[in-house]
Amino acid sequence: MPETTEHWRPRYHYSPLRNWMNDPNGLVWFDGEYHLYYQYNPLDAQWGRISWGHAVSTDLVSWRELPVAIEATDGVMAFSGSTVVDHRHASGFAPPDAQTPPLLAFYTGFDPVSKRQSQYLACSLDRGRSYLAYEGNPVVDAGMTEFRDPKVFWYEPKQHWVMLVVAALQQEVWFYQSSDLKSWTRVSAFGPTGSSANNIWEVPELFELPVVAADGSPTSNKRWVLVVSVNHGSPWGGSGVQYFVGDFDGRRFVADPREAAAAVELPQGDPIADFEGGALPPGWQLTGSAFGTGPVAGTLPGQNYVSGHLGRGLMNSFHGGDAATGSLASPTFTITKPFISFLIGGSRGPSTRLELLVDGLAVRQASGDGTDILRWQSWDVSALVGQPAVIRAVDEATDGHILVDRLLMVDAPVPQPDMAAITHWADHGRDFYAPITFANMPDGRVAWLGWVSNWDYATRLPTSPWRGQQSAVRQLDLASTPVGLRLRQRVVDEARALVDPEALIAFESVPAADAKALLESAGTAGRQLMARLRFAVAGLEQALGLELFKGATSAVRVGYDPLRRSFFVDRTTSQPPFAGYSERHDAARLLDSAEIELEVWADGSIIEVFADGGTVVLTDLVYPDAQANGVSIFHGPENPLLLSAALHLVRACVHVPAA
Repeated sequence: MPETTEHWRPRYHYSPLRNWMNDPNGLVWFDGEYHLYYQYNPLDAQWGRISWGHAVSTDLVSWRELPVAIEATDGVMAFSGSTVVDHRHASGFAPPDAQTPPLLAFYTGFDPVSKRQSQYLACSLDRGRSYLAYEGNPVVDAGMTEFRDPKVFWYEPKQHWVMLVVAALQQEVWFYQSSDLKSWTRVSAFGPTGSSANNIWEVPELFELPVVAADGSPTSNKRWVLVVSVNHGSPWGGSGVQYFVGDFDGRRFVADPREAAAAVELPQGDPIADFEGGALPPGWQLTGSAFGTGPVAGTLPGQNYVSGHLGRGLMNSFHGGDAATGSLASPTFTITKPFISFLIGGSRGPSTRLELLVDGLAVRQASGDGTDILRWQSWDVSALVGQPAVIRAVDEATDGHILVDRLLMVDAPVPQPDMAAITHWADHGRDFYAPITFANMPDGRVAWLGWVSNWDYATRLPTSPWRGQQSAVRQLDLASTPVGLRLRQRVVDEARALVDPEALIAFESVPAADAKALLESAGTAGRQLMARLRFAVAGLEQALGLELFKGATSAVRVGYDPLRRSFFVDRTTSQPPFAGYSERHDAARLLDSAEIELEVWADGSIIEVFADGGTVVLTDLVYPDAQANGVSIFHGPENPLLLSAALHLVRACVHVPAA
């Protein structure tokens, strides 16, 4: 590690003066201050003895570091969680006539000996400076070792408190409710779904967002968004943040059907059944009670979240729970294609099966994979073309069920899409994780920040004496795009006050080659920058964008690739500081407007890219040489016209050390 790495320290993003930091915790506005708590090791720049570090701000950009707010003890570390203001004095921790309501921190208490994780409550009566643990802890305990990250908020329509906790290895979010913030009752669960295979779910979030039109104009609509950070499950490997758009009634979150139909281009074929009509297709026969009376929209009461089906309906044998049994049989049909493809989920094993019957004999069979995610499977029936057959779904298990949808005969098997590829990701870079929103915002905005790192290499970041940093605070809404509702993120207006109003360089309607010459002639630009670039899509044949942290032999590239139709950050280098660093990260464009807009914020070792108004975001760590401070344009031989470009310095916010 170099003797000094201060050139990599961000100056307008928060980092502790020293030691290890990861997830943000307990973000809350209270009594004129924004509080940023975070996972912190007070003793070392590596993970360990995790406590809640603390910083405060009056403007969301200038943070002042304070002493540790919740300290680890020999018996309990303080893992991630959230903070609420008990305006209604529901907890009884302060008298009802108290002038200042208490701040309540909910966090996961981790026992380093037993490895058990349970949910703890602590109270602050000194404006969030220190917390006293509740003597009745833990307030939620499932007897598990991977059960963490409570998110608590007030649900106004039903007048109760809600808590989300992840059962991390089950890839589930568990929902609880309470009237007094101390006694909690579990009411529902969500998952597994999305990017859930072989990864760990963490840091759940749930909030309601306004919907804006594609041009950013407001609408009267609002929708709920459930966010789950996943470790080992992102498209690039390691950490990522997936989200689901849907509805919440105070007890249960129901996600909109995934755009799986868009992810899989169904081939032309001969349909057998799609279960879309709301009633059982003609000629289909039911026995027993497991399949009810016909198709259902998805998840049944008491069932884990069902996903992966197409359209409005599927067949689900969970009517009455796993104990129910029954069967579902098609009318006789003639096999016309060499393959039969179908979506199937549910329990493993022959007691819950889909089978193909020819002359009354089962000649093909399939079962689910043990989850309630429907996935494509196919039978090779080329030797049976022309023969009459029946498809039958059977649930003979008293401890299992089966899910079936979209049966069709095709010339080639329908492939199962990569779930990570069709998951909604909040950020398409490598380095944005565990974001949470600020509670009690005075103006009603929904705003969050996240840890800028990745568990694949977080312990190897080449910085000293600190290791870890947070993103800029971002304001959130949902944008209507050609592919559906998507999260839109923009740097909060308060951060824009740091931007020097006088641009280092700005121009309009300039060919890319001329812009490149203008930027390079300006010389060194620095390490704290905000740049905007706008150009037309028509006629663009090769990638176009900015080179940042440009040195004699290297630069980080941020731009748009028309061949891939993607925005990207390219941090490839011949001398990567650690494995997993030297990569290019692409994110598909969502809009189809005629112009591309890029807004790029660079700060020491952080690059945040907000493309097309924030409908696509990429966050990446970069570690260029201390002397690599140049900025340039890269483009193809067509020399496209830049409609506008501007480069601004961003003022540093000096962190005041703890007293």
